[in-house]
Amino acid sequence: MNIELFIARRKALGLSQKALAEGICTQATLSKFENNGKAPAIRIVAQLCQRLNLQLEDVFPTERVADAAVLKILEQVEFDLITTEYQDAEVQLEKAADMPRHDRETKLQYCYLKGYVAALNHHPISDVIFNFDQIITDLDEAHITIYTQLAYCGIGIAYQQNQDNDKAQYYFEKVRHALPNLPLETTASVWRVINLAYYTGAFYANINDTPRSLQLLNYGIEICARFHVTYYAARIKFLQAQLSDEPDQIHEYLNDAAALARMNNNRQLLKNISSYSNSH
Repeated sequence: MNIELFIARRKALGLSQKALAEGICTQATLSKFENNGKAPAIRIVAQLCQRLNLQLEDVFPTERVADAAVLKILEQVEFDLITTEYQDAEVQLEKAADMPRHDRETKLQYCYLKGYVAALNHHPISDVIFNFDQIITDLDEAHITIYTQLAYCGIGIAYQQNQDNDKAQYYFEKVRHALPNLPLETTASVWRVINLAYYTGAFYANINDTPRSLQLLNYGIEICARFHVTYYAARIKFLQAQLSDEPDQIHEYLNDAAALARMNNNRQLLKNISSYSNSH
């Protein structure tokens, strides 16, 4: 990476790190990029380069630039998972199946999303584990990235759907213990940490461990509020309503969930909220 050129152009334009990062990423993310060479998502680098009147190719590794087309599809797949459009996520992912993936980060993202799509669309558990195993035993063998936790969570989801809660809990426990220490440096990392809090909280709700579930869901809501994220907030509020036994609080949670779901045009969640409201 030609970080020297990046820094020189920022300084030549009289921009502080805070000014350059505003509206794109946190100053901490930009600082880690400039000082430690830790590159954020390609979308973020592209926006920073555009603000500096630089080409992405000027500063970013050729491999990530070559992956731009597949990364655009993967970004849509991840958004589909957030809005529970699981069938569309599968359709989108099929478009990327035969596209080359050069960079390790791209390969990690592809395996994570392919595993989640398989789990949430009730594919055979062997297919789910195959995708996540590539992360755990190869691409992130040292288990130092969030993708390992996403893999654990995805395997937990698959076992939960297979009614094997003992095996599911083994993996969700790993996620629960790691969750407070996961970094929140980019929009993608924020979404993924909330993802982990939501699905892990949903599992504990499913096994009737309400206190633990609410602790995880409250952590998810705290992050949503801190980073002004509304997508997962709607799903968390809906689950909190299902866990509450106080009529006024249930009503408040459902109203919040419906308002957020309408804001995000989450049609599937709105149907679920309406169905639940009519039956309670």
